[in-house]
Amino acid sequence: MVSPSTKRRAVKISVEEGLGSTMAACRALGLARSSYYRTSRQSVETRRVRKEVIELSEKHPRYGYRRITALLRRDGFEVNGKRVARIRREEGLKVSKRQRRMRRLGLSTAERQRAERARQVWSWDFVEDQTENGSRFRILTLIDEYTRQSLAVHAAWSIRALDVIGVLEVAIARYGAPEHLRSDNGPEFIAYAIQDWLAEAKIKTLI
Repeated sequence: MVSPSTKRRAVKISVEEGLGSTMAACRALGLARSSYYRTSRQSVETRRVRKEVIELSEKHPRYGYRRITALLRRDGFEVNGKRVARIRREEGLKVSKRQRRMRRLGLSTAERQRAERARQVWSWDFVEDQTENGSRFRILTLIDEYTRQSLAVHAAWSIRALDVIGVLEVAIARYGAPEHLRSDNGPEFIAYAIQDWLAEAKIKTLI
């Protein structure tokens, strides 16, 4: 699938090389002229945001628009989720589906970063359960991937981003800060508050 931005670049090159008019190039590539001219008049800031969205989406193919938005805001861009979702939709960017893992014999060729020492990689995740009367609650678990030590277990009816930060602060005060945190794509982990807090603490995230 050819994205609209690629078509616009092709139209521009065709016109600059004298291969035809803008109308002919747009018709040949199936691109509306209004789309081409509207993009040509975009501000520098708008083009920069679009470029960053494309680059981050290609670098992190499994990130959804919420997590891409969080990364942009961490880098100083004032954008909201709707704008990022629209850009991704216009550029034909979608979240790559997780490939089913096949069990292999012998050495693994996976690129997943493995912990080689304590406090190099911590891993956090949510577990859901329910009481005898059917009331559901959530449990936040935090472990050191190298030592396999349980660093924190926090249970509550609901767990917000600020609760996650509180659990992390207590664990870091007790064990020291990790270099990386591995998490899933849950909303608590991609909240702006957590992304900002991790950036200030200089802790990198892994998936």
